[in-house]
Amino acid sequence: MAAAARLWRRGVRGPRAFGAGRFFSRGPNVLHQDSSAPQAAFFSPLQKVMLPPNTFQGKVAFITGGGTGLGKGMTTALSSLGAKCVIASRKLDVLKGTADEISSKTGNKVHATQCDVRDPVSVKNAVAETIQVAGLPDVVINNAAGNFISPSERLSANAWRTITDIVLNGTAFVTLEIGKELIKAQKGAAFLAITTIYAESGSGFVLPSAAAKAGVEAMSKVPLAALTQQAHLKRRLLRGFPVVVWEL
Repeated sequence: MAAAARLWRRGVRGPRAFGAGRFFSRGPNVLHQDSSAPQAAFFSPLQKVMLPPNTFQGKVAFITGGGTGLGKGMTTALSSLGAKCVIASRKLDVLKGTADEISSKTGNKVHATQCDVRDPVSVKNAVAETIQVAGLPDVVINNAAGNFISPSERLSANAWRTITDIVLNGTAFVTLEIGKELIKAQKGAAFLAITTIYAESGSGFVLPSAAAKAGVEAMSKVPLAALTQQAHLKRRLLRGFPVVVWEL
């Protein structure tokens, strides 16, 4: 932190001050690693994903915000490993272009479905379409997000609502809708939510995002906590201990 502060005072700002600009200037080409990067002297760059071929063969992956950036990169990786991918976002034209591009690269069909994660009805329709064209997801990636830089005191109510609607509510709506369908089918799935270190530490200028991401992390811990409680209750019952169940 002290080094960062010194560089900032000298007028050297942003990730390029630490050589990071080379990592973050590649756009959606997230699988690329520059051979001139500092760590290349110790670790040779990987030119392919680390998992074996066909790792996700026969699996269905649902990715929000899959048309660009991280979502596009993760979809490309999953599709290359055999997954049947469904990407969702508001801009259907961008989605279709991305789906066609990835399909041509990997040889696996990528489906595009329009979805505004802020709208529960839109989420419900997108999940129904996903089940129809690909089946129930085995992998769910809550990647859709929004953010902007602003001093906290300048935030409007609409600015706060926009970020929390996408990041927190959107993640909740997708998770709950797919979760309910999985419960009906007595089927499990892996859920991944994209979060950030300032969800725990907090950070200036990104207050709505920090609060929303913290909520996402808390929500992601609920199933584990419920399973832990169920296992504890089961152990107590098997041992003959009294069990108290609270209903709210």
